[in-house]
Amino acid sequence: MQNVGQSENRNIDKVNVQLDVVKSSTPQSSASSPAKSETETYSGVPAKYMTDSSESEDDSVSEQEMEEEAGAAESSKFLLSHDDPERAVDPEMQARLETLLESMHGSPAYGLTTNENDRFSHACAMACVNRKSLPPRMLTTNETAPLMLTQCSLNLNGGVVVTGVGVGADGAPSLAEACSDGDVGTVRKLLTEGRSVHETTEEGESLLSLACSAGYYELAQVLLAMHASVEDRGIKGDCTPLMEAASAGHVDIVRLLVAHGADVNAVSGSGNTPLMYACAGGHEDCVRALLDNGANVEDHNENGHTPLMEAASAGHVGVAKILLEHGAGINTHSNEFKESALTLACYKGHLDMVRFLLAAGADREHKTDEMHTALMEASMDGHVEVARLLLDSGAQVNMPTDSFESPLTLAACGGHVELAMLLLERGANIEEVNDEGYTPLMEAAREGHEEMVALLLGQGAAINAQTDETQETALTLACCGGFLEVADFLIKAGADAELGASTPLMEASQEGHLELVRYLLNAGADVHAQTQTGDTALTYACENGHTDVADVLLRAGAELEHESEGGRTPLMKACRAGHVCTVQFLVGKGADVNRMTANGDHTPLSLACAGGHADVVKFLLACDADPFRKLKDNSTTLIEAAKGGHTAVVQLLLDYPHSVMLPRGNPAIEDGMGLSSAQAAALGLSHAPAPGAPAQRALLPAAHTHTHTHSHAHTHAIPAIPS
Repeated sequence: MQNVGQSENRNIDKVNVQLDVVKSSTPQSSASSPAKSETETYSGVPAKYMTDSSESEDDSVSEQEMEEEAGAAESSKFLLSHDDPERAVDPEMQARLETLLESMHGSPAYGLTTNENDRFSHACAMACVNRKSLPPRMLTTNETAPLMLTQCSLNLNGGVVVTGVGVGADGAPSLAEACSDGDVGTVRKLLTEGRSVHETTEEGESLLSLACSAGYYELAQVLLAMHASVEDRGIKGDCTPLMEAASAGHVDIVRLLVAHGADVNAVSGSGNTPLMYACAGGHEDCVRALLDNGANVEDHNENGHTPLMEAASAGHVGVAKILLEHGAGINTHSNEFKESALTLACYKGHLDMVRFLLAAGADREHKTDEMHTALMEASMDGHVEVARLLLDSGAQVNMPTDSFESPLTLAACGGHVELAMLLLERGANIEEVNDEGYTPLMEAAREGHEEMVALLLGQGAAINAQTDETQETALTLACCGGFLEVADFLIKAGADAELGASTPLMEASQEGHLELVRYLLNAGADVHAQTQTGDTALTYACENGHTDVADVLLRAGAELEHESEGGRTPLMKACRAGHVCTVQFLVGKGADVNRMTANGDHTPLSLACAGGHADVVKFLLACDADPFRKLKDNSTTLIEAAKGGHTAVVQLLLDYPHSVMLPRGNPAIEDGMGLSSAQAAALGLSHAPAPGAPAQRALLPAAHTHTHTHSHAHTHAIPAIPS
């Protein structure tokens, strides 16, 4: 027999995979072939089953051929059932052969003509009949003789799985497509022709998972009969077929898989079990089937949820009943977030589930990791009827001990007016503050809920209440968020526009809310008001790059050169933050580019250099900002840039026409503004001049023992920069 692969270019029609056709060097029917007596055997197969087969030009099936085919079938049955301890038949191969034998029963033509039989029989040369503990091998003539007439096209890839994508050469559907369509006949045909049951879809899903997810019961039976792995997760490696069936609610397939040994407690990549998928989907029959077969009722997924929590979160009361009947803990909570079935049901607003859990004994005062009770969870999303049920059952309406906020604060934050009214009717404290010191009114204003603000003010909420640490008010919070309508409502209701560590105008200016700034100025807000650190609305606007707001404030009389703490002007604030447009605007308005801070540590240029803002530095230099200005502790703009590691700014200063360069070889620099060799090296700069640059551009060390003054008599003296 020739080796497999010598006829690679020959294709077998009507088969979706390419088969290597093998010609036998010892035809089964030959005049020169040695005769066999009826008592001789091949590898233990009775000789009466070993028939001679001669090739016929006629494709019709003769009576003799039918007898020969029947003999081949009997031979194959004998081989597959042979109990020789030295032979192990691959389960998938055996299943293919058994399927073929079953399909041949009662069919005189067996589906193949004589010519086709010859082509397919030679394709059987590679079969997965192995010696125990040895890899697959070529079969001997004695072993292949009874197999070569079984008309089974085998997988010539030695067990390698071929991905079931695309279509066959004749346009027939691929194995994966057939499975997706639930086409059992095509799947059976392709598998018996040699396609592997272990193929996957383009998405990496196993064929069995595909069938189970779609609810193809008969197809799942076929795949399992062909020895598909009941735990095959495919290439994706996430869910097992049982998880897919449980998630989709196909209880018949769930039972089928369990009967084939599927692990009912297998875990997905997200920590979910088949039972959790069934519970989340509300599939009661699947839940019962899994529990009856040993599914663990108290497993936790990656979110810490048990099956009962999944059912509660989805609102499946029937499933919850089944789980409790099987011993699920009603007050079990998740490990990390401390959620319980009741808190999850309340958060999702499942009224019937909440009623059921309360009746079953759930703890209504259990707290999550955020110290939220069931009522607080319901208040977050405004579930009025759930909150009413909890209150009727005795839930605490005000903030519990050790909690950070009250149900009313949560309702106000979410803008849930109807729920807030219910809580107030049940005695909620309208001035109770949360951990940030905010009252319900402040929370409503901060989130821009005008209707809630109106409700709370109508119920007597203090309009000018302030937080302890920052003195924030409902109005400052509304202005910070840019809620013009809420701010207007509060001011008209009597809110003080000048309260707060930062006034409402400062808050609006800092966040760039232009229309609100205009409104506040028209309402009489003080444009000159200052914080404890001397900052004004203009300071905040410039520091945050809100040029349009700065323009409005200046038009309203804001002081251009106002100094906040440390003597920093609005221009300095803008330079340090790198807002080049704001810098250009302020300079255009006349801001002093060479102004020094009160303690002499910075100018606008040095602050831009310290921040590494090259565009701002370029603009300031073009506006005659002084790069030689001596700062506190003998620092310079160049040193400020170097300290921050801003190489681009350093190079910009070095290349400036009136730079700090002195003639090459000069031993000193007048006021210590140069970089040392170490500083230059750290920035990747050289003390030598660039190619083609004049000698006076060379950088000199800053370390010196005597001073040097500029001399107009010196040929390369640096020209003075006008102040």
